[in-house]
Amino acid sequence: MSSVEELGALAARLGYTLDPCQVKDMSEAVAGAEPAAAVLRALPVRPEDADPMRGDAWLSGRVSASGPSRARAAETGEFGDVARDLRGTVSARDRVGEALDRLGRLHAELNCTIRVLRERALDMAAESDRREVPRLLEGVPFAVKDVIDVEGVPTTAASRTRADAPPATESATVVARLEAHGAIPISKDATTEFAVGGPHPPLTGACRNPWDRERWAGGSSTGTAAAVAAGVVPFGLGTDVGGSIRLPAAWCGLTGLKPTAGAIPRTGVVPLSWTTEAVGPLARDARTVALLFALLRGPDGRDLRVRESPFESGDATDLRGLRIALPGGYLTELCDAAVRAGVAHLADVLADAGAEIVPGEIPSAAQALPIGYQIVFTEAAALHRIDAARWCDYDPVTVKRISQGIATPASDYLRALQFRAELQAELDAVFARADLVVVPTTPATAPRLPDCTVTVDGEQYPLYAAQSRATMLGNLTGAPGLAVPTGLAPDGCPVSALLIAPPHGEATALRAAQLFQDRTDHHTRMPPIAV
Repeated sequence: MSSVEELGALAARLGYTLDPCQVKDMSEAVAGAEPAAAVLRALPVRPEDADPMRGDAWLSGRVSASGPSRARAAETGEFGDVARDLRGTVSARDRVGEALDRLGRLHAELNCTIRVLRERALDMAAESDRREVPRLLEGVPFAVKDVIDVEGVPTTAASRTRADAPPATESATVVARLEAHGAIPISKDATTEFAVGGPHPPLTGACRNPWDRERWAGGSSTGTAAAVAAGVVPFGLGTDVGGSIRLPAAWCGLTGLKPTAGAIPRTGVVPLSWTTEAVGPLARDARTVALLFALLRGPDGRDLRVRESPFESGDATDLRGLRIALPGGYLTELCDAAVRAGVAHLADVLADAGAEIVPGEIPSAAQALPIGYQIVFTEAAALHRIDAARWCDYDPVTVKRISQGIATPASDYLRALQFRAELQAELDAVFARADLVVVPTTPATAPRLPDCTVTVDGEQYPLYAAQSRATMLGNLTGAPGLAVPTGLAPDGCPVSALLIAPPHGEATALRAAQLFQDRTDHHTRMPPIAV
């Protein structure tokens, strides 16, 4: 495609009616997509790799036939202790009421909330206080990204087209599972539009970072990260298609998990990309994340990708026998010195605990980001075709990304899925001699508003040139990734390392993170704007 007229004709053939501004957005989007298309078309095609479904086979082939149930794993040992600490000693009504008050103050500072669930939350708190035997998370407040359904509450996905959406008839599986253990959602949080738009969604505007109001909290689980970082709630639920849990976790000083694809059900979540999207928790520390993962994981009978897999909390006091690879190249070449120092710091602490640093490189890492987004935008275009008549009300960034997906030929999309399997094979080669891969979560500290530039060793770069260089590896392959805070940069903002494990290897990453956090205090630091 080389002209606006050709793009308009393509849209007409596909059944879209677009105004001239949208066609212009499409032309700009396709021009911006050329690097991704060039990367794809330069890849050699090997007949033995022709089946794109091999990508899901890599994930399912690593699932054990047996494993401890979610409830048993969560209610024994250290998980029970974590839950008791979260419940505290005050009444549920006092705990939830205080969290709602703090949320109001924080939203005034940071614009982090789309809807406060005050009446619903206080009713649930009163019910909690009437119980004689507390459930695991009785009366513990939590935050929910506003692409995840909560029964009786509209889900806007931060889009003007859903501003008057009817209330959800049931909660998403992940919300229902936490509520079944007594936890209470208190907010639907700010996000980028449909979790794919820009930092300035037209419905709400940008969510600011509690470490620096002149910076963005990160996307797309932006308001959830801000609320947890500022101490409003101890944890929240987000989604992740290219880094949307781990990036705001990194920029807000949190621990955030993108689980293995198919570990946690996505039922009740506004869909974006069935290949790359996952639901997961954000919290201050790895032990809380481990508890939440234990509760959230496993089949619900509705998300067909999800199957049972083992998860056991391991010994976080001794890492002897654990092998850690620290890839370089593309994953570290555009990376601020403070971020690299944080990764080295984490590696040193783990090595002191007995872990072994081993060689390991991912040759195709540089291709994962453009190809991953090619898949995301193409699948998003398929999902949003039904609303094409309302694109004039979408965030222009959303329209450009969907437009890029519309213009992706089927051959490019299938080749991208084939590359997914090839990248998985590269990870297999690394994991044959390493148990974890550790890289920077994101190359710089939080982006500055309004243009969201990031600074790497004193030089400014556009946000999208730097933000997801490592995180997309996990979305594209399906491997789990855990973002862990590793300190503060000279600008006073958090830096983070990303622990990537083999499929269904969350326990390994969480064990290493728990040891690191037992020996350091980075995860306990509070931002200047805390309530």
